[in-house]
Amino acid sequence: MREIPECDWKVFRDLHKVALDHLCEKILAQARAEIERPNKSAHERYLALSKLLQRRDEDIARGFNDFRRSTALAHIGTLHQMGLFTGEELERFSPETRQIIQFFSQGPGD
Repeated sequence: MREIPECDWKVFRDLHKVALDHLCEKILAQARAEIERPNKSAHERYLALSKLLQRRDEDIARGFNDFRRSTALAHIGTLHQMGLFTGEELERFSPETRQIIQFFSQGPGD
């Protein structure tokens, strides 16, 4: 696997925190929707919220655990695939790294 260039590593260190905040905002919005779901009992809403948090904890682990320079390119691709970078944020990376990000963010069969 290729190593991320120093300039892009610095960008990623900054955007890593931003992407985590983006994901947490999405999760909190989904949690609010589950909690406020009409026509569901309190217990049903609790169970739905619990399942949501379990699934989203796996996303957090996949995208944010093992934060090292040697895993940065794969993580950037994963975070991009999860929709956690704006176009403006992606533009901060070098063209070479953006090309690699596109490769890593493609799902199977893309």
